[in-house]
Amino acid sequence: MMSSLLFDIRFPQGPLSLWVQAIWSAQIPMNQQGVTRRLVADAGSGILFNLGEPILVDQEVWNDPVMFQSTNRQAHMIHLPAGANLVGVRFQPGMGCLFQTKLAKQEDTTSTLQTSEFIQSLFVRLKGGLNIQERIDLLDKAFYQRVSSMTDTYDPVVKAVELLQQSSRVDLSNTLSLSQRQIERQFQDRLSMSPKYFQRLRRVRAVLLALKIEKNHGKLAELAIEYGFSDQAHMTRECQLIAGITPKRFMKSRLLG
Repeated sequence: MMSSLLFDIRFPQGPLSLWVQAIWSAQIPMNQQGVTRRLVADAGSGILFNLGEPILVDQEVWNDPVMFQSTNRQAHMIHLPAGANLVGVRFQPGMGCLFQTKLAKQEDTTSTLQTSEFIQSLFVRLKGGLNIQERIDLLDKAFYQRVSSMTDTYDPVVKAVELLQQSSRVDLSNTLSLSQRQIERQFQDRLSMSPKYFQRLRRVRAVLLALKIEKNHGKLAELAIEYGFSDQAHMTRECQLIAGITPKRFMKSRLLG
């Protein structure tokens, strides 16, 4: 059955990719059935522009026109009803919090992101009848221009995230010339999690991505070792805890979908 979800996504390139991992648009026509999707934890955060009907996230109604999605530490279930009309910006891990802080300084205000002049101006323009590509183009250009004046020459959190995504055995305190306590504090401030939890989250995400790409993974025990788990049972526990689904159930849902 063809999905009623009209979805498009862009992965920014160049300097903007340091801040933003994706800009996306999702719509459900009024005459179509709603859809429910699992959002796997990615340690990212985001800004959501809601131009249509209220949506449900873990059975909670979200109906504000502009919402900030805090750092995603665990999987969530999102339901888009008929008439849903969303546009979103997904930040790289740790960058959403930094963006809010720097934006408030630029606007010389202590107001929330939802009342920011920059964000409100984008919301008004998004409501102006733009098509999907025009929406994504608008956010791409606007955020590129905004973050061009925010980027630091050296950001230890960005470097740490990059290193942890490359290897789970890297010694951050030695590589970054920061103490373990300093690294922990920066991760808590920006990602609301420890470097160790970030590693666990990214490892689970990598497993589910592998299961999504590969049609058949008959040997889950081998997959567990490949991605650094002690055994299959360890991988299953971590996937259930962080993603809310076991590898076997994930594969079954993919086959049924």
